[in-house]
Amino acid sequence: MNITKRRWRTAIGAIAIAGSAAVVLAGCSAPKASTISEKTSLSIAQNSAVTSLNPLVSNQYSTYNSNVAYLTSALGFNYYDNTPKLVKNTDFGTYTKESSNPLKIKYTLSSNAQWSDGDPVNAADILLQWASSISKYNNAKGGINFNSVNAGSGLDGITKVPTVSNNGKTVVTTFDKPYVDWEQSLLAPTLPAHIVYQEAFPNKKVSNADADKAVIKAIQDNDTATIGAMAKVWSTKWNVTSMPSDKKLLVTDGPYQVTGFVKNQYITLAKNPNYKGGPTPQVDNLTVRFIADPTAQVQALQNGEVDIISGQATTDTLAAIKKLNTVNYSNSAEASYEHVDLTFNNGGPFDPKTYGGDATKAQEVREAFLKVIPRQEILDKLIKPLNPSAKLDDSTQFLPGSTGYDQTVQQNGMSQLYDSVDIAGAKALLAKAGVSNLTVKFAYPNDNPRRASEFSLIQQSAAQAGITVKDVGSPGADFFQNLGNGSYDACIFAWQYTSLAYTGSQTEFQTGGSSNYQGYSNPSVDALWNKLEYSTGTAAQNRDLQMQIDKKVVGDAATVTIFQFPDVTAWSKQVANVKDNPIGVTVFWNYWQWTSQHKKSSK
Repeated sequence: MNITKRRWRTAIGAIAIAGSAAVVLAGCSAPKASTISEKTSLSIAQNSAVTSLNPLVSNQYSTYNSNVAYLTSALGFNYYDNTPKLVKNTDFGTYTKESSNPLKIKYTLSSNAQWSDGDPVNAADILLQWASSISKYNNAKGGINFNSVNAGSGLDGITKVPTVSNNGKTVVTTFDKPYVDWEQSLLAPTLPAHIVYQEAFPNKKVSNADADKAVIKAIQDNDTATIGAMAKVWSTKWNVTSMPSDKKLLVTDGPYQVTGFVKNQYITLAKNPNYKGGPTPQVDNLTVRFIADPTAQVQALQNGEVDIISGQATTDTLAAIKKLNTVNYSNSAEASYEHVDLTFNNGGPFDPKTYGGDATKAQEVREAFLKVIPRQEILDKLIKPLNPSAKLDDSTQFLPGSTGYDQTVQQNGMSQLYDSVDIAGAKALLAKAGVSNLTVKFAYPNDNPRRASEFSLIQQSAAQAGITVKDVGSPGADFFQNLGNGSYDACIFAWQYTSLAYTGSQTEFQTGGSSNYQGYSNPSVDALWNKLEYSTGTAAQNRDLQMQIDKKVVGDAATVTIFQFPDVTAWSKQVANVKDNPIGVTVFWNYWQWTSQHKKSSK
């Protein structure tokens, strides 16, 4: 999967087996509507189904959920163009840094910022976004738990409740300490606070305005009973796999509204006629189809069933795309990278508890396994046919080609340790640890052809060192939701960068981080994150802290990166302005620039 990485990064995902293609295509045609007027339409294929309309729930934080949320949510106070640089979205609102010491940010919402039910976006929405993002209200061991992917971020530096003025249109947040990534972490609402409150207390029958007031009061008063009830709703109610009967869940402040949703097949969206909170889309109706197999996506594009495809291409699909004279395509590097994570806390072979708390022995076993992963073979067989210049990715913190990457590779040790398979070295480490007959339960999206090939290559290589790699793969949607549940010892998926924040990897490699699915913990790494998070230093100094983190994570044998994703996108020549973006939500990033010659009858 692709997980949206909090720089921001999301998990990349599932592609199904080719044998299911006919079934997928046969079952995914959207219902026909009565002919009243003609509107423009587009259909976009994505690799996996939507499982939640709130992708910020930690076990729903996938690219596929984020894609649809991006279409149904306002862009917020800023967004990235394809330079990439931040663009301020004054149609939604403005923000200013009122002071640096203390760091104080003033938000002023525009009158254009409205929910589709007519309720204005206001302080209740921003306060709820803050409350849902801080560790205080994300306690998995008891108490209030929004289960948000934002938990543990620098927003924890706002310990005082933000102040509200201007009839709820102005909010000021004050940080206890500086926060290096404050501008990448603005409190743009994701769910309507009034709906969250109404869903939490359905018997109260309160108006939208009164619900907003109740949310503000509850957060200002630290009313744990009310906040806890809202947290439960926020983290569960929007987790749907088909059209919800409760239409309140479809209220949006964004450019599109969900109009149809068929499980494992498609989701349809129509332009929100009242949207003024950002760039206005030109295409009236969108259908996001869930077509798992890349070959089936190409067939659907050729047949006119979809207009845009963008996913984990194979050599066969790229060859097929090149043969189509009715489409345009692009092939570039994507801000996503494949990696294998090892689990530290499940009582398995990589957990110190398995060896009576002997951390050295557990590390030797982890290093032995990482030494048998055939990274170069995976790159040569699966990626270079798509991108002949592709090279191994040797960093957990920087993408190849980015500032700091070459420096960190020289010192973090990954290339020296893991660029080449070392069977003899793996055997020696296992012998030193006194471990024989090592079995590793390996999880991966088994409906993804590329991932299935990667697993097979890893399994075959490990066998040469006497390591049994047990297949515990599952379909993509299940795989993603099972991340961190302790059922596997190693797993493979991708992180996708969606921001340029320095602390984008923090919640993955910080003790107890919301995206730390592997149970990794190193107090010295935590200290470095803390220093980076509150840094007021130069860009070079911040990158140096990232490099120190990179070296320690690699030294702990926690994970190994493999390759940067090749991004193959293809689109019908009847569609204009489909463009690559170095970071962001894949092909959807500039939906407002798309135009289509397709007309669709609608009612």
